[in-house]
Amino acid sequence: MKYLYVMLMISFVGLGSCEKEHLKDTVTVDAELAKELRSNPETIALANNNLVLETYLWRDFMPVSPPSGSKMIGVGKLTDVNQVRIPQSITLRKQYVIKGDEIWIANYGEIRNSPEHILEGVVRNGPQWDTGIEVDVVCEFQHQGKTYRLLAKSQPINATY
Repeated sequence: MKYLYVMLMISFVGLGSCEKEHLKDTVTVDAELAKELRSNPETIALANNNLVLETYLWRDFMPVSPPSGSKMIGVGKLTDVNQVRIPQSITLRKQYVIKGDEIWIANYGEIRNSPEHILEGVVRNGPQWDTGIEVDVVCEFQHQGKTYRLLAKSQPINATY
């Protein structure tokens, strides 16, 4: 019985370690991928839309946050510069935040399409990179089965206090 208990404890600890290792891998270091991502256009003409990426990245240092600040949060806004409605067939997929050769890759959540010329997605639980620095951001989206990527260069990481 004692042997069974010990084996169960080892299994649970092992499973927990795998999960922690998975969560730790939200940032990858890949010079080739960083270069490829930075080669994407800053504007895309797609059907009736002329799209650009607007972003807002920040870490929270409010008193309710951990002493070292929150993990990074990002908002990516796929925006039509002429305020033409973005079709519902466009879907946000991933956001890449690039600092040197480090890349935080996150799936969009909390997706909103209001007003109609902006498709906005939120990413959470990013790295605790310094605030006040600039990074490049890439939005990956799909339209009619094809994948597109749009770049926003030199985006600041802000702080809230």
